[in-house]
Amino acid sequence: MHVSNAKRTLFFVTGLFLSVMIASGQQGKNAFTVTDEIGLTLFETPNGGAPEVHFSPDGNYFAAWTERGRLDVNDVEDSLRFYRTHDVENFLAGEPRAPLPLWVVNRSSDKGPIINDWRWMADSSGVAFMERTAGGDQRLVLANLRTKRVEPLPYAAGGVKAFDVRDQQDYVYTVDDPAKRERLRAEHQAAAISGPERHLFELLFPDDPLTLRVFPPPSYLWAVAGGKRFQVKRDGAPIIPKGTLVLSPDGSFLVTILSVSEVPSSWETLYPPPFASDPYRFRAGGSMDQYVLINLQTGSIQALTNAPIKNGMWATGHDPSWSSDGQKILLPGTFVSSKDHTPSRPCVAIVDLPSKTTTCVEMLKGHTETGVEEGYHLVKTARFADGDKQRIAVNFYNHQDLSSGTTEYEQTADGKWLVKEQIEGEPKVEYNGLEIAVKQGLNAPPLLVATGKQGSRVIWDPNPQLKNIELGMASVYTWKDKEGRVWRGGLYKPSDIKPGHRYPLVIQTHGFMESEFRPSGLFPTAFAARALAAAGIVVLQTRDDEGCPIGTLDEGPCAVSDYEAAAGQLVSEGLVDSNNIGIIGFSRTCFYVMETLTTGSLRLKAASITDGVMGNYLQYMTWGWPGNGVANDSNSLIGAPPFGEGLRQWFQRSPGFKLDRVNAPLLVAGSGPISLLGMWEAYVGLDYLKKPVDLIMLNTSEHVLTNPAARMASQGGSVDWFRFWLKGEEDHESAKVDQYARWHELRKLQEATEHTATTPNAGPN
Repeated sequence: MHVSNAKRTLFFVTGLFLSVMIASGQQGKNAFTVTDEIGLTLFETPNGGAPEVHFSPDGNYFAAWTERGRLDVNDVEDSLRFYRTHDVENFLAGEPRAPLPLWVVNRSSDKGPIINDWRWMADSSGVAFMERTAGGDQRLVLANLRTKRVEPLPYAAGGVKAFDVRDQQDYVYTVDDPAKRERLRAEHQAAAISGPERHLFELLFPDDPLTLRVFPPPSYLWAVAGGKRFQVKRDGAPIIPKGTLVLSPDGSFLVTILSVSEVPSSWETLYPPPFASDPYRFRAGGSMDQYVLINLQTGSIQALTNAPIKNGMWATGHDPSWSSDGQKILLPGTFVSSKDHTPSRPCVAIVDLPSKTTTCVEMLKGHTETGVEEGYHLVKTARFADGDKQRIAVNFYNHQDLSSGTTEYEQTADGKWLVKEQIEGEPKVEYNGLEIAVKQGLNAPPLLVATGKQGSRVIWDPNPQLKNIELGMASVYTWKDKEGRVWRGGLYKPSDIKPGHRYPLVIQTHGFMESEFRPSGLFPTAFAARALAAAGIVVLQTRDDEGCPIGTLDEGPCAVSDYEAAAGQLVSEGLVDSNNIGIIGFSRTCFYVMETLTTGSLRLKAASITDGVMGNYLQYMTWGWPGNGVANDSNSLIGAPPFGEGLRQWFQRSPGFKLDRVNAPLLVAGSGPISLLGMWEAYVGLDYLKKPVDLIMLNTSEHVLTNPAARMASQGGSVDWFRFWLKGEEDHESAKVDQYARWHELRKLQEATEHTATTPNAGPN
């Protein structure tokens, strides 16, 4: 076993740059490396949505949020760049030089994002945001555009989970109750700890960041009105919102989400999931969430729809919003109670406060037991267009190609909502005819661009260094599996591709965004598409997680069929060597990779899995408990709980009980101790069977990696692992001597395995 410590992780940083340059056979300025990728400045949102650029309410300014990794100090750096609208208009009118930002706010930490959930003050005086502190908490701060200073907002100095703000005197926020964490620490100083009401993580890892995320302390609601702070309570009891806080325009009311602990039995049928076996359906007696309206002065709470927020796998959005006059509330994904008490489906809904009526604007689509409903698209956001209570803009991802689009609705005189316009692409960020956008594409790094009546011009290129780097080419690739399903993915080829030459292939799983510049392929954990391509390896980034029926017995076999069909087509086209194929799993697709290794016919030369769903017994017993999402999800994937007769199904279907069928070297990686515990069964089982397996623990609690050193260890490890097994190449950096010594021993095991194996990757008997 090998577990990377912090010092060794940094060694990965120093060694990877050379390894990719040597593999690509090019000079440093032409070889795209993981180092280059980590240093990129990217326009993103912390939750992975559309790039964040917003005008101030008065239109005089706009700000753009970016993030980059800094290898020199092993930090993530977030920036808010403030521009004056007038300067950009002059630039479009002919001013020769691009305008410089009026002010740049930089914030750094060991992981990102550091600037979270930023929003303009109502008076355009600056931007408020949650700032990650050195201790991992968040405080509420104001980037004051008038004073050019970042200053904490009073009272919200730490433990902040969510907020909304009108001005420096009026805002709301939730803050952790510190008592729970202190109680856990005190218990661990005692002679014994009572366990029945504690999860394993709380008993073994009480201070681990992942434990605190999975089992957070309650976050109480506080308000500041007219500069005076008070805790918002109902009947003397603290209010504990879940997730978003959205203040009314006058600051008197709040829309948020509260949990209701007892689901009525009637709700099981009144509010069904999109398909019967959905593991996230409502269960009588369980808990559920609903949108509520809170009067901040009185603490009175009113359920907005008398129905729960969507359950199960519906295509829903996120934050509610208010019309500018405060009379209507837009809810992006909720059930609405019907007058005749018949079953319904969730929708994007409008609540009219004066008339106390609720209307559906757009019905949500969902997953089915075999895929998705016709017309399915993922609703990202819903908002009142320009605050107008009679116009709605619903922004979404198309299911087919993950491109963005917006449907604009308008309310007619008789109260109906009709489609006014369908718009391709992200919603425009504009004010009085000036549009600010982030232009990017699969092979086009992002640029900040202004467009007006005079035309378009680039305001800022955040990554000028890429002009001197040969990126190679990525393209959209389609194929069809044996069931006739059509798949789309991204194909990354070496820049010096030679016609007629067959290349090694690495299949990267878990989604593909063809309209965005994603050098990793998609996520930065384990995936390293362009770096692998620079090393002479073809990479296919697949969209299996969107096309397969999630939470069903067919989910794993569907993904296996996807990989087999894609690899078969690339081999038949003469691009890929059928004897040199690898695969990377991350998050949910770790289960897919294990299914491929234990049941598929694809001949794999190497594989890796990082921090994900395993569908095995150990992860079920350590992560799951009756009624929680992990247990329900595993029961749906396998077909039953692993007890009594259900255990027979686990023997037949869980990859953890079929490790003897794995014939490819496997790299197992976890992000921190809790993650490693979830991945442990695959490692120790293969090690017991004397099959080639290696183990890495990344010193981080992040799932989607942002820390530069952790990303270098993860992505650099992928490059090293697949170069070694698919091309027989090694990085001769001295810090990696032990790594290759281990891998040479694994190669001996693999040679012995291949010598004795009769049917590689044999399917179930």
